[in-house]
Amino acid sequence: MALKGRQHRRGSFILATIAMISISACGVMGDSSANDPAPEVHDVDDARNAAKGLSSQILDAIDLKGKTSEPGPGASRCEEDPKHLYKIRHLWSLWGVPEQDMERSMERLKDELPKRGWKVASYGRDKSVAKNLEMIAESTKFKFSVNITFMDKRRSSEETAARAGNASGIMVDLVSACFRVPDGKSVDQY
Repeated sequence: MALKGRQHRRGSFILATIAMISISACGVMGDSSANDPAPEVHDVDDARNAAKGLSSQILDAIDLKGKTSEPGPGASRCEEDPKHLYKIRHLWSLWGVPEQDMERSMERLKDELPKRGWKVASYGRDKSVAKNLEMIAESTKFKFSVNITFMDKRRSSEETAARAGNASGIMVDLVSACFRVPDGKSVDQY
């Protein structure tokens, strides 16, 4: 019975994580390729592998041994040309370690990610009631942005904490610019 309760809380936490990150990350890199009039050409599988590598790099920089969510990166169409343009998004979270460690890890990320080729665009408290600690960073080399949020249950209302399964965690939303599939291929083939 205790295991079922933990699994339910974990599932609730993951669902709340995905919902909150999706809301907060809109526009991190967006669907538009206006800043890059000629999207880079990448096979979808190669772009997914790049996202996995970048997520691993971020996890290494977080440097905590907690639990992480399992889903891998996925591809979605870009509005400008849904047959040939796509972006990669990798939503994941880490939880199961003390809040103080997660808070220190966010501070460490602010210093560590630039050493790994990321430019920190913003760092500080978000506009939510809980005033979560949030970082937005970009990798122009790889054409990805990331929104990393430490959702601290100690700062949340009881209702928010209940939706998150009473667990604090670090939520990561990694999203690419729009890429073009190689000539002769369509997004539908993936």
